[in-house]
Amino acid sequence: MTSAPDSVRGYLIDLQNRICERLSEEDESRQFHEDDWSNENGGGGRTRILRGDGIFEQAGVNFSHVMGDHLPASASAERPNLSGTPFEAMGVSLVIHPLNPYV
Repeated sequence: MTSAPDSVRGYLIDLQNRICERLSEEDESRQFHEDDWSNENGGGGRTRILRGDGIFEQAGVNFSHVMGDHLPASASAERPNLSGTPFEAMGVSLVIHPLNPYV
């Protein structure tokens, strides 16, 4: 049986793949440059960047999966009972700059 974090991770990686495919199609099949990275506390991610002179000056579609032994103080300031609690966080982020500022 697949754990909830594994299911979320799989969904988010697939989401990143689908977004990159669509952006590449719109940008006339330009390819993303990919960089895998790892976090010293566990987890890691995949950065994908499209640069060029197509529709997009630059587009970044990133997947991150980070974890740690304890929440940062800023995350537990309003809920002190969570202080020292381990955490795991995942997400997909997008930053897209078209060449045409009116797009």
